[in-house]
Amino acid sequence: MATDTTTKRFTGKVAVVTGSSAEPSIGRSTALRLGHEGASVVVNGRNESALAATERFLRDRGIAVASVSGSMEDEATSGRLVDAAVDHFGRIDLVMNTIGGARFQGSFEEMDKADLMDTVAFNTWPTLALVQAALRGGLADGGGSIVNISSGSPHKTTSTMIAYAAAKAALNTLTRTMAADLGPRGVRVNAVSPGLTKTTATRAMWQGDDGRAAGAHAVLGRLTEADDIAAAAAFLLSDDARQITGIVLDVDGGNHLNNGGWTPITRRGPAAS
Repeated sequence: MATDTTTKRFTGKVAVVTGSSAEPSIGRSTALRLGHEGASVVVNGRNESALAATERFLRDRGIAVASVSGSMEDEATSGRLVDAAVDHFGRIDLVMNTIGGARFQGSFEEMDKADLMDTVAFNTWPTLALVQAALRGGLADGGGSIVNISSGSPHKTTSTMIAYAAAKAALNTLTRTMAADLGPRGVRVNAVSPGLTKTTATRAMWQGDDGRAAGAHAVLGRLTEADDIAAAAAFLLSDDARQITGIVLDVDGGNHLNNGGWTPITRRGPAAS
């Protein structure tokens, strides 16, 4: 990872990063990036052994870290994450929401109400619940910053990803609306929209050739990595982006330029995240 550890944009800041235990993952890469740049970090994941390994990994690199296990779909987890930030480090400044995925893959003709509602809820409610908890915990006291992980799917019309694309479109709307509502309170809200990215969730799409075939479809000729998303998220979370709020930033190697973007998904395949 090409991280400039001499830049300390987050010294004195406290970050909560969801979905940050798997390797590779956008959450874990972001936690590492923020920690390298001076932040204290609260990490989260459902797998307790993977979460403990991530906590050790970060601590061994001199990063102040605490961990909270549990699913972000559990109503109590958001509050526990904020409590951990305040109890361990005295405050909360930064929120990185990475939870989402394609719960249903199929055409609109195959989809029922539960399929759609479950997918929309999974990609929106954990984000919204954590933002609410963070605000109650003092996020707005010092001028906080939030980044949500969206997707390039709303740019496309991939039949089998209709529920996921609708869910991420809803997340984009939440992002813009929260940005407008929270701006006067000093809190910025943005999103990063990855294309296909080398993560644990998408491993089946790239592990055979380390992503060379999939990457060849991008304008820049390389498959996006979790560190690429982490770098963009760190920028948006930092004061370097102090005049930026309410945007959805494409980080996909230029894939969105290709007539709506290439996708590896036709019928059913691994969930994009």
